[in-house]
Amino acid sequence: MPFSADCPGCGAQTRSAAIVVGPSSLVGDPGSASESDVLAKPRKTLDAFAFVEALGGQTEHVERSIVNRFHSTFAFLDSQLTSICEHCAENLPPAAIRSVVMNGFVRLGQKRLLVNERLMLFATEVVLTEFRGDTSIEESAMRDPDYALLLVCDTESAVGETGTIELWHSIARNDYAIEVKGHASGEVLRDGFNSDLKDVVTTVSDLGLVLTQLHLAQATSPYCALARDLFLEALEQAGYRQAR
Repeated sequence: MPFSADCPGCGAQTRSAAIVVGPSSLVGDPGSASESDVLAKPRKTLDAFAFVEALGGQTEHVERSIVNRFHSTFAFLDSQLTSICEHCAENLPPAAIRSVVMNGFVRLGQKRLLVNERLMLFATEVVLTEFRGDTSIEESAMRDPDYALLLVCDTESAVGETGTIELWHSIARNDYAIEVKGHASGEVLRDGFNSDLKDVVTTVSDLGLVLTQLHLAQATSPYCALARDLFLEALEQAGYRQAR
């Protein structure tokens, strides 16, 4: 969410950005142990818009998804993702930008001037400020919703919970997406817009999941077979080894 505000540090008016998450975002138990129970505890939808006040934990994934892409507006300070001033690169504290971000989000959203980035932010330490319950903004439909299921991977968490990871691909977008499901909890995570299978492997690693078996979505499909070979190659390059 782009915004302009006065920087408390240098006093100049700065352009920056903040993160607002939507009703379909998945949230877990504040007391959960992150990766160790990602398959065990079902996530609930947020069912509201919320301004992200603080975000930490799983910092490598967040840095790759956010900071490296929007390097002039976000940074990690004291292990927390923060908006920064374009002039002095100092932290813009939530209290100084909360009002302008939330009011601006509603104003631009009502005019349909916002784009849903649909980024996955998997973090273990998050503080949210929810918008009023009656805040409603029409969400644009996903472009080119033509994802095809290629692979289904059996997986296991660090505490022995089992589930599956589905690998999807869109030819029109040239993007991959994954869906993580726990056998006990159902769907726990969706991650879209990975342009490279290396990104998919990194996401699986960030979640602390072990792949135990790989299945083709369609046994006779050459596309599924090609996806399997490319995925195994990406896993091997990342240091994974097949059990003999």
